[in-house]
Amino acid sequence: MNRRRLVRWQILMLFVVAALLVARVLTGPPMPEGLVVFTDLEEGQLRHAAFRVDEGATLALEATGSFEKTETPSLLAAYAWILRRDTRGVVWQMTPTTVRHGKGTLAHATDTLSLAAGTYDVFFTTYGPTPDARHNGSFLNLQHHWVHDGKEWIFVLRPADPTTAARVFPLSDESWKEHLTPFSGQRIWSSAPATNADRTDEQFLFQVNAPVTLHLYAVGEFCDQDGCDYGWIEDALTHRRHWQMTWDNTEAGGGWVANRRFRGDLPLEPGLYRAVFRTDRGHGYHAWEANPPFDPAGWGLTITTDTPSALTAFDPWVIRTPLIRLTEVPNDEHRSTQFVVEQPLRVIIYALGEITSSGNRYDYGWLENNATGERVWEMTYEASQPEEENPGSNRFELAFLDLKPATYTLYFNTDNSHAFGDWRNGPPAHPERWGVTLFPFADTLAEDAVRILSPSLPPLAKVPYGPLPPLPPPGTGDVLFKRIRLGNNVDFEAPLHLDEPTLLRIYALGELTSYDRYDYGQIKRADTGETVWEMTLQNTMPAGGHENNRRFDGTLRLPAGDYMVYFRTDGSHAYGDFNGEGPENPAAWGISIERIPE
Repeated sequence: MNRRRLVRWQILMLFVVAALLVARVLTGPPMPEGLVVFTDLEEGQLRHAAFRVDEGATLALEATGSFEKTETPSLLAAYAWILRRDTRGVVWQMTPTTVRHGKGTLAHATDTLSLAAGTYDVFFTTYGPTPDARHNGSFLNLQHHWVHDGKEWIFVLRPADPTTAARVFPLSDESWKEHLTPFSGQRIWSSAPATNADRTDEQFLFQVNAPVTLHLYAVGEFCDQDGCDYGWIEDALTHRRHWQMTWDNTEAGGGWVANRRFRGDLPLEPGLYRAVFRTDRGHGYHAWEANPPFDPAGWGLTITTDTPSALTAFDPWVIRTPLIRLTEVPNDEHRSTQFVVEQPLRVIIYALGEITSSGNRYDYGWLENNATGERVWEMTYEASQPEEENPGSNRFELAFLDLKPATYTLYFNTDNSHAFGDWRNGPPAHPERWGVTLFPFADTLAEDAVRILSPSLPPLAKVPYGPLPPLPPPGTGDVLFKRIRLGNNVDFEAPLHLDEPTLLRIYALGELTSYDRYDYGQIKRADTGETVWEMTLQNTMPAGGHENNRRFDGTLRLPAGDYMVYFRTDGSHAYGDFNGEGPENPAAWGISIERIPE
């Protein structure tokens, strides 16, 4: 090879090497591999991933976060941790004392940990230790600020050896989202994860039928002495609080110092109770102002118990017959009904209407004492809560009133848009309830306790009231309807005729979650299509097996008339083809209706 050709070859090789170097600089280092990998992190984020360990496994990890300041001691501003899902306990975390100081505010961690079989959630937060931490840099950025470390933040979790690799599995978003909330398989009720969309009270009304101990788990915020996001349990009638989340009875929840957590037991005697979790418009799930708690999806109040049969959700639409109904109210209506209370009477008012977060009431009800003109009750934003189907301005309120003997008028008013039959902003889950309904509180009601002076719409059915008898075992009553062992893709309707007012015992198994109903039953009036009973997450209990398996086992008193029974199943998880673990009584998947003698 002559000299000129050799020089040309050397120049070509120099160009190739230079091009490779430029490409490496532009593309950066290769993406690390592992079971869980977080890169490309930015300030103001909470990243999440989940994985499952089938047997005990040893994992290796490396992580880089940031301190808030270069000086020591200093809080961590960006860091990672691992949460065990079933216990909600932290099994590993970066702390100021377990990380190594790097250049500037960088914090490095390398570790090996042994994990038992279970499901785990990995989090990496970059919100900073306080609401001001991301914005308190020096003038003109003359000094280093931790938010500038973003390109260095990383988390990598990988099996420590090939044996471990066969026992750990990443979980996709679809498999963890629904189950990330606390104790999903055993809970009676949960407001978690609570958001900060509006200041509101999410409530759960329940009847305790025998002494019970509730296990309470709550994560919230105490930005002042009174609390900003917190819960309590009260007597539904007297409003006396049996438990309340406070700074003193809570512990640090991780992240910002305002994050607090409660975990404890509450014994309750038989009675009617209300669980409440209140949120404000700052620092909540999906909108953190500073580093979130170690259990972000637990933000709210979650109730479990070892004896779920000792309590039931209190739903007047299931266990009572209305005294007065002003429902299915369309636009531009003003309806009212007068009635006389002859002796002291406790009533339940259910109202479903339209009220915005600014307090503007468009469709709402109220109750007046005719003699004094006093409004003894009116629907408000503060006392109502979001309706489950379209929680924008659709809100419902459940109130208990003690009425003294007098003449009263019950009202409901609608404006010129968004009401029954014309849902501009999306219908509620029960459009036929749009309006206000008055129920008796007691199981028994004297015949002369109330006189209706003007008819309500639609006309009231004449139903005798009486105490509900003890619930007999399934199959001991007169079977009126039974469709069980239902498989996938079932959608049927069948008539049910009652010659006289009848107490029914309904036993139904289906698949319901906090997000949707997949396999469920309903009963509707044949003439109006009004729903008189249906399976919901609130009126059902765990049926054993997979956490989506739900059971309704209760009574319903209906007046004489014609009804339609419905049951629907979707394309998966039903009798003969359960995707997960089936219920304790798989053959009962469907609905059974019996007549119970009174």
